Amino acid sequence: MSESFDVIVIGAGVHGASTAFHLAERGAKVLVLERAAAASGATGRSSGLVRMHYDLKAESALAWRSYDYFIDWDARVGGDSGFTKTGFVRIVPRDQEHNLRANVADQKSLGIPTSIIPAAEVKSIAPMLTTDDFDVAAYEPDSGYADPTSTCNSLLAAARRLGATYRHSTRVEAIEVEGGRVVGVRTAKGIIGAPIVVLAAGGWSGALARSAGVEMDIKVWHHDTGFVRQPSSERGGGGGLPVVIDDNNELYFRPEGAGLALIGLEDGNRIDDRPGDDARSDPAFVEHMVDRLTRRVPDYAQAG
Repeated sequence: MSESFDVIVIGAGVHGASTAFHLAERGAKVLVLERAAAASGATGRSSGLVRMHYDLKAESALAWRSYDYFIDWDARVGGDSGFTKTGFVRIVPRDQEHNLRANVADQKSLGIPTSIIPAAEVKSIAPMLTTDDFDVAAYEPDSGYADPTSTCNSLLAAARRLGATYRHSTRVEAIEVEGGRVVGVRTAKGIIGAPIVVLAAGGWSGALARSAGVEMDIKVWHHDTGFVRQPSSERGGGGGLPVVIDDNNELYFRPEGAGLALIGLEDGNRIDDRPGDDARSDPAFVEHMVDRLTRRVPDYAQAG
């Protein structure tokens, strides 16, 4: 092997970039290999919600620890994550209120600034939302959204400043194993040695894991999102539209800058075995998106 590293990270999405950054910060000699370009897979298409409300306490704990980075990004990482504080609202059907309260109790025990608020308070915080189909919601005043590509690129740049090596357009063909232990990876240009390989290739991870004798049943979730132009009454960034996960209508939405909103549906997404840059969208997505969005934000009937 002509080259060797302490750790090879396969994939330069946000998980790979963050792993490289934290390892390099601890003095490891790290190589990041990416088949295309940084953030060119799922990361670049992420909706970028920055919130601590999850159904699993362990997920909330991880998100809460990560939040410190978003609010102090320049000092801790450098560059820009695009974090925008809008507040976050989680709406659930009335028969799920008990679970919502239990989640918030778990999150409060971690020190997360969150609470259960009545529908009338949701209306006060975000007057554009309809509130007649729920009694309470979870609310995080300090949450919002970030720019996934900027987040990924600044983590990768920080890793490189700390000594990590990054190679784009370098497809990993296999993970090399000898005597039951990882010894590196194989690319078209040869084998690169490392006793540790971090597989952060998203939907492409299954075949690479198989090359090392590990079976991973990975399914690819094709998730459509869309942008609408915010009505003029809702523009202006902070203080306007919050980030909302709306289980009643099976969608989520958030502002995108001062003039747009991003919307995603939580149901009806294709799940299959095919990773790839699949740009196909469900022909019915726009109709479903508009129908559900305007149930929660009627003013968007006038949006573009």
